[in-house]
Amino acid sequence: MEPLKLTFIGSGDAFSSGGRLQSAVLLESHQGGLLLDCGATLLAGLQCCRLNSEQIDAIAISHLHGDHFGGIPFLLLDALFVQKRQKILHIIGPPGLEQRVRDLCHCLYPGALDKTFPFEINYRQLDLQQPSPGTFFTITPFAASHGQHAAACSLRVEIGERVISYTGDTEWTRNLIALARGTDLLICECCNFNKPSPAHLDYQTLKQHLFELETARIILTHTGPSIDDNRQHIELEIAHDGLQLLL
Repeated sequence: MEPLKLTFIGSGDAFSSGGRLQSAVLLESHQGGLLLDCGATLLAGLQCCRLNSEQIDAIAISHLHGDHFGGIPFLLLDALFVQKRQKILHIIGPPGLEQRVRDLCHCLYPGALDKTFPFEINYRQLDLQQPSPGTFFTITPFAASHGQHAAACSLRVEIGERVISYTGDTEWTRNLIALARGTDLLICECCNFNKPSPAHLDYQTLKQHLFELETARIILTHTGPSIDDNRQHIELEIAHDGLQLLL
C-alpha cells in the first residue's frame, strides 16, 4: 500500500497560542498534495517545514474564517512571483469561497492579484454529505457546529485506501460520529481543556464521547493555552507545528 504523508504545517488557534501557526495540514501521496485549511501563517509554516507551495495541488477549506483561509492570497503571491507556477490549483470549500478569496486578494494586494494568472484556478463548492471527487482524492463534507458560522464543515478525505477526517472548528455534534467512523485518523480540534464553548470542542467533552468515535487514531489540533497548561492530564496525541506522520 502506497504510504500517505501528513505534515502539520500549523496546529494553533486564531491567536497562535503557544507560538503555534494557524491551521494547515498537508496530505501527500505519490499523486499529489492536498492542503486541509490554509491559515494566514501558511508561507512561514511551509518554510519551517522545508516545503513549498508547488507541492500543493489542491486546497480544501473547512470554513471562511481568516485563520483557516487567510493564507490563500499569500500562497497565490508565492505561486506567481517565487515558484512561477504553471500547473492548475484546485480550491474547494463552502459556498461563497471564490468571492471571499477574490475580495481578500484585492484587499491585501490590489492589482497584483487582480490580473489573470498564468495558471488555472479551479474553484469548487462542497455540498454537505455529498462526495466530491478530486484528481486523486474524494472529500465528503459534514455540517460542523461553529457558533453563528452556518457554512462551517468537517471534512472526510479518501486518498487511495486511506481515510482521514478533519473536524475543522466545531463544538460536539453527532455528525462527528459519522465523520470519524472507519477512519485511519481523526484530526480533531480541541481549543480548551474543560471549558465548553458554543463554537469549539474542549477535551473533557471530547473524552465523554470517545467511545462513539470509531477511528484508529486521534490527534488534537487548534489547541489553546488551557491545553498547554493541562498536557499531563491529556491522554490523546497533540499535534505540533512540523509534526509528520506516515500512514
